[in-house]
Amino acid sequence: MEKPAAEALNEQAAAWFARLHSAEVTSEDRADFDLWMDAPHNAVAYARAEATWERAQRLQATPLRAAAVSRASIAPVWTRRAAAIGVLALGGAASWRWLNAHEVFETALGERKRATLVDGSIVELNTGSRLEVDFSGKLRAVRLIAGEALFQVAKDAERPFVVAAGDARVQAIGTAFNVRLREHLVEVTVTEGVVQIGGKQAETVATPRLARKLVAGQGAVVGPGAVAEVPLNPEAMQRRVAWRDGVIELRGETLEQAVAEFNRYRTAKLVVGDPELAGVRIGGTFGVLEADKFLGALRSGFNVRTVEGAGGTIYLLPEA
Repeated sequence: MEKPAAEALNEQAAAWFARLHSAEVTSEDRADFDLWMDAPHNAVAYARAEATWERAQRLQATPLRAAAVSRASIAPVWTRRAAAIGVLALGGAASWRWLNAHEVFETALGERKRATLVDGSIVELNTGSRLEVDFSGKLRAVRLIAGEALFQVAKDAERPFVVAAGDARVQAIGTAFNVRLREHLVEVTVTEGVVQIGGKQAETVATPRLARKLVAGQGAVVGPGAVAEVPLNPEAMQRRVAWRDGVIELRGETLEQAVAEFNRYRTAKLVVGDPELAGVRIGGTFGVLEADKFLGALRSGFNVRTVEGAGGTIYLLPEA
């Protein structure tokens, strides 16, 4: 897109943002906005306007912010609208300067978070995750340092979106995919579109030796020097991203694997205290914070007893 056209689009997005947040907005305005949003470039520009506004709000110091809110409460509607257009138009004209900023997103144990990046891409973080974002005029670089994240990537063919996680490098232009850091491995699941995946030998794109293309419905695991595709049926796909709905879906996983999933959301860990018990196959759907329900099912259906240890650790043992 030519720069003047991009600036004009940013100004349109800023004007729409201001109009929709004005007390004067009408149902006709909203209908016109829905039609305007049907164009992909418009939708990306509007998401960028929202992100710019949110960033500007975060950057305000608390005392000044409070004073601004107080003044805004008595200012005429047209003044507030003009101010919003001014801030967003400035953000739009300088959009790529914003993209040079470094951002960090993280979640605590048991927490999930959704954030809109300045390019309009959306990221969802699972429990215990940390993400670093470094956008420039030529590359949208993201590093998953811990945990798991799902990315819905805004289309921008001129600025590749590359996620680095452990030994994996995943590149997308406009798609959605999930990345999970496991011990010694990285798990990638494509829910929409196409991605290219490879090892960490390349910082921006996959190396020819390791390059794989994955389409929606496919997955892969990446380890040191190797990329392996993993066949996924629709049920397996759903299990991989069930965390977005706050649930853990078990369909024949071992007790050891099931416990590992619940421990991602807990400070007081569950521990399987018997090797034979560790291999028992488990099924069911549980909330990510419903370990008590899970333990109750084990007691009633698998003759498992629980013993609480130091620090709240719970040991799972066979009934004597």
